[in-house]
Amino acid sequence: MSATAVIRARSMVIPRALRLVFGHPGYRMWAAISFIVLLTFYLMLLPASETGGAVGLVALPFLTVQDVFLAIVMAGLLALTLPLGVYGWRMGSGGGVVGSASGSIVALIAPLLCCSPILPITIAAIAASLPAVGAAATPLQGFIATHELEFYAAAIVLMAWGLQGNARRVLYCECRPVK
Repeated sequence: MSATAVIRARSMVIPRALRLVFGHPGYRMWAAISFIVLLTFYLMLLPASETGGAVGLVALPFLTVQDVFLAIVMAGLLALTLPLGVYGWRMGSGGGVVGSASGSIVALIAPLLCCSPILPITIAAIAASLPAVGAAATPLQGFIATHELEFYAAAIVLMAWGLQGNARRVLYCECRPVK
């Protein structure tokens, strides 16, 4: 098999799995509802670096085009991954949504750590027993704020990896007899 044929076959994994899973109306509905909920969540979370760590409706006026784009991409990837993961699990693949879950965690942590009081409070709790650790909060928050876009890019890569893995599991389940 040529390299072009391999690339072409791999590029069709996600579309084939989505067609199979979304052939069931319940999974389509679940994906749509998940997308709306996740998009709302990300739209309120991503501007946290501009709101001093505040998350919620107060963050909406601080949205940028970049925040909206990131929210749409991350909500879309996660909304597609979840039904694939459940379908694969129901069909007995034994797989999970590790990549996508990891991406979600990274996407949640970056805005909360850069400008919210979570990091200083955590470090202060540790510093109560180790005084030298207390000085680490400000440079760490600065690093996270400076490289926030890289954290989001890593989150998106992990979410895409989770989508690809779940799509492969769905197609694997399609070839196996159901238990």
